Amino acid sequence: MGKTSRFEPEDVIVNAEYAAPGYGVLTERERQAVRLFAKTEGVLLDPVYTGRAAAGMIDLIQKHFFKPNDVVLFWHTGGTPALFAEKYQDL
Repeated sequence: MGKTSRFEPEDVIVNAEYAAPGYGVLTERERQAVRLFAKTEGVLLDPVYTGRAAAGMIDLIQKHFFKPNDVVLFWHTGGTPALFAEKYQDL
């Protein structure tokens, strides 16, 4: 069997600072995150949820928010069909 990991609610950080400018509003920050993940990891992120989450994580990394020994989990929740929506074609 696999290894079991335990964590407590206080082990999870929730940050809503990156929720603006609103649902489905794509900024250059999300565009860059989607491109970076696609080019370097081969992972497609949607521009609405995971693109914004990745952009926030990248910003926090650049600001040295995380300590070198921190474990960071980026949870890709799907949504890649949004990449093919007309609204995001230029991405």
